[in-house]
Amino acid sequence: MQYFWIAVLAIALLMEALTTDLVAIWFFPAALVCMILAFLSVPVPLQLLVFVLLGLALVFATRPLCKKLTKSKNTKTNVDALIGATALVTQEICNIKETGEVKVNGLRWSARAVDPARVIAAGEEVEVLEIRGVKLIVK
Repeated sequence: MQYFWIAVLAIALLMEALTTDLVAIWFFPAALVCMILAFLSVPVPLQLLVFVLLGLALVFATRPLCKKLTKSKNTKTNVDALIGATALVTQEICNIKETGEVKVNGLRWSARAVDPARVIAAGEEVEVLEIRGVKLIVK
């Protein structure tokens, strides 16, 4: 039975190595304890019971904490990073004439004002509110 628990240990480690989420790490200590019990000639049904109970206890006791500690923060990338950024108006923004251009992070973008009646002169700084297609919506 010792070899069985060694195989369970190896499988738990392999599963953990092949995934990006914590899926089998809790069964590693349970299999380790059961392997020690097997070396001490504890009956197989008791080994299995210890494995199941210890594995489940570890899952329920530590998984919420592990999820909280390993929770990744969503970092804005690409165009999502532009929302909230300050841009410089390089060409007058007029929704009626369908004109307007801003420069943000060194790149030029077509832009429209959030308020359709407002005209924003070149040289003003604006805030990027959203992105619609290839146009920045600014105020």
